[in-house]
Amino acid sequence: MEGIKFLKRPRLKKPFFVVAWPGMGEVAFKAASFLVEKLGAHEFASIAAEDFFYLTGSVIKQGIMDIPKLPESKFYFWKNKSGKNDLIIFISNAQPDLSKAESYSQRIIQMAKNFHAEMIISFASMPQPIDHTQDSGAWFAATSLDLCAALEKLGLRKLNDGAISGMNGLFLGVAKR
Repeated sequence: MEGIKFLKRPRLKKPFFVVAWPGMGEVAFKAASFLVEKLGAHEFASIAAEDFFYLTGSVIKQGIMDIPKLPESKFYFWKNKSGKNDLIIFISNAQPDLSKAESYSQRIIQMAKNFHAEMIISFASMPQPIDHTQDSGAWFAATSLDLCAALEKLGLRKLNDGAISGMNGLFLGVAKR
């Protein structure tokens, strides 16, 4: 696949595909990173950073200036020994420039297609006025009425109206299309 460097090509069963990058409070990034760590998922591919990111400044450590590393965009896999679905987790430590976000999304979606992913899941956070004594809950937005019904049965709350900005919103819209 163009623009994707493979370390290995795992054989996966009907994988679910999770995508995440930093956003508000880095909730998505931290949740996906936790999954990788907790499950012991293995890195198997990455997207070439220079296709979607560019340097915007320098970093300074102990008074010495240097050029920073470009962000990393990596794919991990986990084989589910006790279930029917394996897992692919895509994590990037930055969101690409919005002018390149759609083609970046297409590259990730092509990977999901190549592995015949059954579902793509993205995490995001939403600012809410909430007291520490209240239940935090989770909301969802889905790409079909059937999926909405299935997620409501799990006790999640549907986000009836609104917008999801950045890569979390754009990516799932591109995936649906």
